[in-house]
Amino acid sequence: MVPRYLIDPSQKVKVHKPCDCTVIGSGIAGLSTAIRLSGRHRVKVITKSSLRESTTWYAQGGIAAAIKKPDLWKNHYEDTIIAGQGLCDPKAVEILVKNAPRMIEDLIEQGINFDISEGEISLTTEGGHRHPRILHAGGDATGEEIEKKLVKYARNLDGIQFLPNYFAMDLLTLDNRCLGVTGLNPHTNMLEIHPSFFTVLASGGIGQLYELSTNPPISTGDGVAMAYRAGAAVMDIEFIQFHPTVFKTKDGKLFLISEALRGEGAFLKDKHGKRFMIDAHPQAELAPRDIVVKEMVKVMKATDSNFVYIDATHLSPSMLKVRFPNIYYKLLENGLNLTKDLIKVSFAAHYMNGGVKTDYEGLTSIEDLYSCGEVSATGAHGANRLASNSLIEGLVYGWNIYRQIDKKLMRKRSGGKLQKEIGSLLGPVGQQEHHDKQIDTEDIIHRLKKTMSLKAGISRDGESLNEAAGLVKRYIGSPAFYNTSDKRKAELANMLVTAMLIIKAASLRKESRGTHQRIDFPDKDDKRWKKHILLQKDKIGYIEVKDGRHTKS
Repeated sequence: MVPRYLIDPSQKVKVHKPCDCTVIGSGIAGLSTAIRLSGRHRVKVITKSSLRESTTWYAQGGIAAAIKKPDLWKNHYEDTIIAGQGLCDPKAVEILVKNAPRMIEDLIEQGINFDISEGEISLTTEGGHRHPRILHAGGDATGEEIEKKLVKYARNLDGIQFLPNYFAMDLLTLDNRCLGVTGLNPHTNMLEIHPSFFTVLASGGIGQLYELSTNPPISTGDGVAMAYRAGAAVMDIEFIQFHPTVFKTKDGKLFLISEALRGEGAFLKDKHGKRFMIDAHPQAELAPRDIVVKEMVKVMKATDSNFVYIDATHLSPSMLKVRFPNIYYKLLENGLNLTKDLIKVSFAAHYMNGGVKTDYEGLTSIEDLYSCGEVSATGAHGANRLASNSLIEGLVYGWNIYRQIDKKLMRKRSGGKLQKEIGSLLGPVGQQEHHDKQIDTEDIIHRLKKTMSLKAGISRDGESLNEAAGLVKRYIGSPAFYNTSDKRKAELANMLVTAMLIIKAASLRKESRGTHQRIDFPDKDDKRWKKHILLQKDKIGYIEVKDGRHTKS
């Protein structure tokens, strides 16, 4: 049983004045939405770490948009649909790809300088794309460049109040309507309530549920967990994308080797130096990520190794240094030369294809709660996200959210009503419960990560998923993780809720499709499983996909 709140809101709290919109998260999705809203409205941005510490910052590859002929939005649409393995919502994809070029124009207006070649924006190819349509900035530092510029731009706006290093605990709801956010003040260690007419969830991913991940330490599934506790529907969460090419540095840290390197012509080879993707897929190394990872698993098993090689030694050294400066110098620090050496790589948890279900405007199943970016499930990714569609999706659906909230806000501002509703949720000051302070939070996190990696990672089966569920059930309702001001315990509570949802959906889906691979059900089963799984407080629902149409069942 999952408690409704991490901290009981009837405890002694500070209630802030209402604002127009609270945005949780400062990556490209949340920040771009906040920037647009701040022109006419009062916006509060809550972020768990510094403004720059987001998954956006770590996005090396680039951002996808069909901006140059002969490429057209229809081509981008087709590639996205193919990658999604039959579960993309065609309308959601059309919204994404049609609006992508406009989002690029907006980024340029905000000062983002995309890399130029021969007087034009430089475009490259990545896995699953049949045309060069990946824009990049700073070589292989696209996310970092975009995030830096957006943060700089946002800091100069009077309409945004930033709360960095601030932990959003829960969404406050009344009659299935979101009234705001509860948060843990890092300076006072006290619970605070931030009432708002609208709330935007843009809190990123769940990579820290796994032992190996490309995600930053903050990616502990907080957004999914708080939305689920509030009663929102979660969709497609069994589809966890693993990135094929991650390098382990001398100090044991993971460093992502951008897919764009393969887009420029790098090969994948087994430990004997043989290219293994040529016979596996017509696009070879540029096959969609789920196919590349699946082939890597086969090759590693057949060669009794835990790595494959990426080989760029046949490519122009000058091009590699200019196009991939971060990768080039990171490898030099580790005694390797990208232009001369084969680089050992493996896969790591990278992206959550599903998340909090939204409509085409970004609205969740809870009134006045919107969601965008990796934490959301718009239907655009299906069972496997097409490379470099994540940044552009955050922008497109953030823009849709901005338009909806901007339209609705004027009639929402009614004198004192929101504060009265918040007051109705707060009872008399209660006595904080005291729990065992000796519980080893880090040990449980370590065991959870190991279990999720082995039992609910790339390959799953019914038995392993049951074992993973056993560990989660053991702790998920433990009072030790609730009514505590220990941020790490609260993160663990969120990790357990998110893990439970992944395991439950993966157990229900008795087939293999995209980034969900069941050893005991190795085939895709369109007859029974061409549908989405929805998980909502004590409810399971399905959305059937027939001839591209999505209908609830």
